[in-house]
Amino acid sequence: MTRIRTNLRRRPRRLLPSCDGALEPRTLCSADLARPPAVIDSNRIARDRIHAAVNITYPTPSGPSEQLNVYSPAGTPPPGGWPVMLAIHGGGWRRFSKDEYGPRIARGFVPRGFVVVAPNYQLSAHDRSSWPTNLEDVQAAVAWIRDNASSLGVNSRRIVAIGESAGGNLATLLGVTTEPAGVPVPPQVSAVIGFSSPTDLTRLYSQSPLAGLAEKQFLGGTPGQIPGEYAAASPLDHVAPGDAPMFLVHGGQDPLVPSSQSVLLGHALAAAGVPNRLVIVPGGHKLDFPIHDADLIPQILDFLKAVWNS
Repeated sequence: MTRIRTNLRRRPRRLLPSCDGALEPRTLCSADLARPPAVIDSNRIARDRIHAAVNITYPTPSGPSEQLNVYSPAGTPPPGGWPVMLAIHGGGWRRFSKDEYGPRIARGFVPRGFVVVAPNYQLSAHDRSSWPTNLEDVQAAVAWIRDNASSLGVNSRRIVAIGESAGGNLATLLGVTTEPAGVPVPPQVSAVIGFSSPTDLTRLYSQSPLAGLAEKQFLGGTPGQIPGEYAAASPLDHVAPGDAPMFLVHGGQDPLVPSSQSVLLGHALAAAGVPNRLVIVPGGHKLDFPIHDADLIPQILDFLKAVWNS
């Protein structure tokens, strides 16, 4: 594979089971731990018995540290520890943060016995691409979870990457073998939950002008200029036996990232023998899981139970 650029630039300051890849029928038919951070309880968090520790610093390999939030169930961890959701926010690789996406995923999964870790990562700007630093950042967040598994009370063998849109792209990249700096990096997580995920960035550039603009800023050029980087950032190009099982969700009328992006990934995973499930839901790009799609949570939990117990 073509090596991609590794001359990373200065970061801006950040202000603080059917596992066969088939379409789901309901779709178109229908601070650091050495110094414990303050625990905050909003009214909603208190009702849901969710402990939130915010703005914890975690180290990254190629620049200033980033921050993450941790949302945990109340009480004592079970034997072996809680499973973990690494909640990766979307925003076209260029905006938004952990502070909106983390609480949303926490309200869906912490009451069901998961710890949710929501990291910030390098964002792109008009004069600065963010690849591959953003992937390295979320890989570093996975390493931070493993390093602090005992303090967090989690099972480091059950880390699930969950993300939407650009966050879904990064989450699925964590589930396949990648080469962001010319060195193979095996799957970093034990499962992936991807919503509206870009999976073939070269194809997406021609399918969606708005997505293409975000991709160009994210990667630093067009597919004709830097084809190797588009391939490196496309999960579809890295699918192989042994990848993490994936539960994929996509809006059937998504105008920004067409549902074919998830369909193609599901087919590739099935061909490689990787357990997966693809659910096409009514709607466009902004699915607002789990606010408007809470009925997916039991399906996700059943999928994880099946692949973890297989």
